[in-house]
Amino acid sequence: MKTKFLLLLLLTILLQVNTSSFAREMKSARQIELRTKTPAQHRSITPAAFIEDALVTIDLLSTVPTATVVVKDAEGKVVYSSTEWNVDKINIDLTSEQKGKYTLEIQLPTEVFSGEFELEN
Repeated sequence: MKTKFLLLLLLTILLQVNTSSFAREMKSARQIELRTKTPAQHRSITPAAFIEDALVTIDLLSTVPTATVVVKDAEGKVVYSSTEWNVDKINIDLTSEQKGKYTLEIQLPTEVFSGEFELEN
């Protein structure tokens, strides 16, 4: 009886710890709405992009052979540019950038997506 009670208590504590830490992680993340800039030849999946503080996270939802990411400020000046190979997730640290509006562009082999976001640091 004691063993079952301890096991149930331990399981309850673990579930509460995991639930609260997960909620804290996603609390300040905001989704960046992406739109396709190229006509799709077939039905495709739009990547997911999020901004949390000054960290942009892009989830491509599957591994792609190449992905070029460009971030521009409100004046159109490129503040970040990178090409990644065989990637499914990209993290961009923009802590050195000023607060304001930015444009994110993701160039995949067959499609280009863009979205706007705001840095609030």
